[in-house]
Amino acid sequence: MVAFSSEFEQTSHRALAIAKERRHAHAMLDHLLLALTDDPDAAAVMRGCNVDIEKLRRALGLSLADLGGQSVINGDVEPVAASEVQEVIHQAVTHVQSIGREVVTGAHVLVEILDRWPSSFLQEQGMTRYDAVTFLSHGTAKHTAAPAPCEGVTATFKVLLLNDDYTPMEFVVHVLERFFELDRETATRIMLHVHNHGSAECGAYPHAEAAAKVKEVMDFAREHQHLLRCVLLVS
Repeated sequence: MVAFSSEFEQTSHRALAIAKERRHAHAMLDHLLLALTDDPDAAAVMRGCNVDIEKLRRALGLSLADLGGQSVINGDVEPVAASEVQEVIHQAVTHVQSIGREVVTGAHVLVEILDRWPSSFLQEQGMTRYDAVTFLSHGTAKHTAAPAPCEGVTATFKVLLLNDDYTPMEFVVHVLERFFELDRETATRIMLHVHNHGSAECGAYPHAEAAAKVKEVMDFAREHQHLLRCVLLVS
């Protein structure tokens, strides 16, 4: 059964407390995002994507100050989570269940906010959902190409696909069929190995051909807004 991390439990309570402090009847995405700036899992992803968290807090504070129409009449009334917040959290739970994990963290919720709220203050600082899921899966928001071998050295390079928690399995199978010319059964077997073991070899080629395949796969994945990662290893 999926549960929330203790850190996100505190974050969700903090979002309601922020709403109550401002006498807002509902905790909305602004309140939740502000609370996530103090969530260790979500904040780590923000920092990894070069977000200025203090600048984000100031922007959210100004935004919340403009929500006077949301004030409650009775100061003793407890705020409740708005439907948009409930939906974001539900989406995070559904995703975590789909990948066989057991704990929903603030980082998972942050990804769903970026998916649900494409014009948020995070995008104003250049952070996208793609950046977030890339950092969450691979520990970096940017990928670097493998270095070319030294001149005069002949080497064979293995091309590997790496697992992540967001690229659909069917997309991985399609990539294997399209770029590595594998039949459906073999492609499915390799996809499952990637999913269950973290990576799988797709083939071995001279450097130029291997590098070209990596670029094709990465470009194709980015074109479809998936973070599937393809790398080279010297055989």
